[in-house]
Amino acid sequence: MRRLFALLLWAGLAFLGPQRLAAQPVAPVRVLVYPGTELLQVIHLLSDTAQLAQSTYNAEVARYFAPYKRHPAVLAARHLSRRISCDFPVRLSWAFYDFPNVKLATMRPEHMDGYETVMPLAEVQAYFQQCVAFYHDAHFWEFYQAHAAQRAGWVRAFEQGMKQQQLLETIQQFYRLPRQKPVALTLGVLNCSSYAMQSMRGINPNLPDQYTIMVSYHQLMQGEDSLAKAPQFQPTAFTSQLVWHELGHVYLAPVFARHQAEVNQLAYLAQQDPRAKRWSEARGSWANFLNENVTQAATSLLRVRTGKATRAEALEPDDFYIYYPELAEIIEREYYQNQRYKNFDEFFPVLLQEFGRKHPAVAGK
Repeated sequence: MRRLFALLLWAGLAFLGPQRLAAQPVAPVRVLVYPGTELLQVIHLLSDTAQLAQSTYNAEVARYFAPYKRHPAVLAARHLSRRISCDFPVRLSWAFYDFPNVKLATMRPEHMDGYETVMPLAEVQAYFQQCVAFYHDAHFWEFYQAHAAQRAGWVRAFEQGMKQQQLLETIQQFYRLPRQKPVALTLGVLNCSSYAMQSMRGINPNLPDQYTIMVSYHQLMQGEDSLAKAPQFQPTAFTSQLVWHELGHVYLAPVFARHQAEVNQLAYLAQQDPRAKRWSEARGSWANFLNENVTQAATSLLRVRTGKATRAEALEPDDFYIYYPELAEIIEREYYQNQRYKNFDEFFPVLLQEFGRKHPAVAGK
């Protein structure tokens, strides 16, 4: 759990000046509560199979769906308990679609960000089919509609918070790159972990492609969520961390793809640094692990420079983002304070070169 809260990291961005800002086409960002995500989390709550965010909403869910605690979908979740976690398989919840006449897409292993290896897709598909049966048997849509006003309030509060803190404008000014696909920024009142998925093409090829970002209520409250508190999505000191980190993956995905060869040239670090080896394996590849560190370095830079975190907070060591302080230092010195690069994509090879010089390959490792 420490990793969820040790995200208050490093360094700067104030105002970038109009001469550095080229107009960029940006795909829209929408904020919503997705019914497919809520369906899965209701079943996980009833089955006690995953850690969940806590609020008075949990009791409402438990009370309404109490007659269905022995439903086959709930029992299936218990059977799969070792594979169900804070963010899996809820990451795949957009496979449910076309509400209220819910359909289930046939998922494909491509474009799954490595999560197709967590559990065989055939097993996920079979479990999700039981969840569709739960949807009908337990009258899930009636419950979902009964909370429409509450959900609208969450969305409204979060949108207002993003606007007040200028979160979208600030991150666009920093990366100066187009957002090439729409972004669905989903609020998870039961979610204990935030995440980003780069594509919809594997999860649900029937829907337009998009980036999907989960904003976890548990993380938004920095672990201060409670069964005694009504859920709110008002802006907190942590809102910028969640939005900028997860949106950072949106900007960096095409950057990493274009510079895959340079990224892979540093993969020796996953062999000579035991920490990098462990986390690269956990995240599916060295590239994914480095992406996490670069994203967090940039996020921390923005948070400190906009007054949302102190340098002391930002410099706190983290056992997952092991490279973020030095990456942030390079980004601040060579990119943020430098007029030379028109955008982060142009700067990225320089970042990799500087980082590689700090961590040369060791013979025999």
